[in-house]
Amino acid sequence: MRVLSSFLLLLLFYQLLNASQEKAVPATEVVFKEGEILPGPFYPFVVNGPRKDRLRALINEKPDKTFILMFFQGTTVPEYLGKSLEELNANIKGSKSKGFPTSAMAIFVNPDIKNVVKDDEKRNEFVKAIRSSIAEEKSDFIEVGVDDLEDLKNYKLGQATTVLMLRCENLKVIKMLNLDATNANADGFSKALDQLLELPKGK
Repeated sequence: MRVLSSFLLLLLFYQLLNASQEKAVPATEVVFKEGEILPGPFYPFVVNGPRKDRLRALINEKPDKTFILMFFQGTTVPEYLGKSLEELNANIKGSKSKGFPTSAMAIFVNPDIKNVVKDDEKRNEFVKAIRSSIAEEKSDFIEVGVDDLEDLKNYKLGQATTVLMLRCENLKVIKMLNLDATNANADGFSKALDQLLELPKGK
């Protein structure tokens, strides 16, 4: 009986330990790092291009590509976004350098949209705001989408992060930059993009 009691106490201890460890990593903290593979697919509602108005696991189509992946968190569309995406699109379209990104994805995460499928009214209003900010004919190398935190739970986007920017090769994170609210402006975004587009040594 004493052995059984000791076993139950030990089991309870491990359960409490595991629970405390789970709480130690909030669901809104970026936990993957440079050099690691992206933590799985996600299914945003696509805003532009030939696959717009559909859910699509965009990164599944880029297993051997170099691309830029950006997450924008907030309830509004940044004023600088339209021009910045046009410049990024032009850079991608005009580059012939080996190792230069061949495409980009801009994913918007609005905390008011709890489920990108079921909250269709809020989603459609947000999509309308995004479409009014971007020139679709000048973003043909950039796929824009809207998603929710639940679908992106494996990415554990940080609460302090307004914009998360990644350069990926073969689905591996080569470079990662976080922009907080202070730096998430036209100048900060442009400087971050310059760093992501810079060709790694040896390329």
